[in-house]
Amino acid sequence: MWKDLLQALNDLMKTYEALVKLGEKKRSALVAIDMHTLERLIAEEKTMTERIGALEVARQKALAELADRDRAITKDTKMDAVLARAPKEYQRALSALHAGLSKKAAEAKELGDNNTILMQEALKVVQIHLNRIGGTRVEPTYGAKGGEKVTHARNFQYDA
Repeated sequence: MWKDLLQALNDLMKTYEALVKLGEKKRSALVAIDMHTLERLIAEEKTMTERIGALEVARQKALAELADRDRAITKDTKMDAVLARAPKEYQRALSALHAGLSKKAAEAKELGDNNTILMQEALKVVQIHLNRIGGTRVEPTYGAKGGEKVTHARNFQYDA
């Protein structure tokens, strides 16, 4: 049981490390506006998040088996308490994996949040350029109902 938990945490750690590296590559692709690389990285990211989901199920299964054998462990038990009940030969490795995994998961989340902000800002720039090309602009005053006042100009030849 403990060996299964150790294996699940180890696999999760390796996958999160790969996800962090992928997030850094994704950031570089976003900054460079390299859409082909970004598309490939998003597909890889999807595969990794699916793997993390499967590994998380394996981790929960290992914990459930431990809870069946040791009634002191429940689904609400904190990992520190679970680690205290682990055999001595597993405690150090489990503790290091738990701490490292918490750190990598937080790092992956921060990278994901930063990449989301980069994508949102890139979309705003695209929208501004499309509006400029299309002749749409927002007036510096508000409309009668408090909304933005938008004007449109015809910059395209519609007679095709």
